Amino acid sequence: MGLIGQEIRRVLFGSQDVYADAGPSDNGYPHTHLSEALVERVIGERKPQYWVEVGSMLGGSALLVARVAERLGCELDIVCVDPFTGDVNMWAWEQDLVRQGKWRFLGLVNGAPTIRQRFLANVKDAGFEGVITPLPATGIVGMNVLERVSNYRPDVVYVDSAHEEDETFLELSTAWDFLVKGGLLMGDDLDWPAVRNDVYKFAGSVGAQVEVVGNQWLVGK
Repeated sequence: MGLIGQEIRRVLFGSQDVYADAGPSDNGYPHTHLSEALVERVIGERKPQYWVEVGSMLGGSALLVARVAERLGCELDIVCVDPFTGDVNMWAWEQDLVRQGKWRFLGLVNGAPTIRQRFLANVKDAGFEGVITPLPATGIVGMNVLERVSNYRPDVVYVDSAHEEDETFLELSTAWDFLVKGGLLMGDDLDWPAVRNDVYKFAGSVGAQVEVVGNQWLVGK
């Protein structure tokens, strides 16, 4: 674990083990679309030390970043900001999936999602618990907390969270202010109308250009 990860864990969690609640691993989430080639490009060009992901679900994209960084010899601390409570669709679909006997996004137990426990297990099973720090908070709360408690600012913020119009714009605006000067803001799911609208609305508000790579987007600060 790098100095950034150590500081964040010490300030926010003290001596507590943030992976103590890990449950059974679960790699069934089908919607991690982050491109490995794009991650290789970003890490290769920018050599980031601090990567913040907003919206992590079961950890697929964070683990991809961790694996690429390890392969490229880049010491990288990753913080995953997510309340681990799912989105609107996941709640709306849960009971239909139960009745159909299908894999469930939320995996409710006694009325509470088990996303966080499965995220922790996936990260531990992959051996990256020293690289990836989970912060169970909404995107805006989590980024504001990190900015307040640490002197470090992220080199990259990857946003893949709310997907709701206007909420995404607020997240992007918060992430932009949080980024280090010269940092990179990026995300996924540009085919979602709400995401596409807010990405271009945000870029226009800060006078930045949007680079599109497949279904992903990048905005340099």
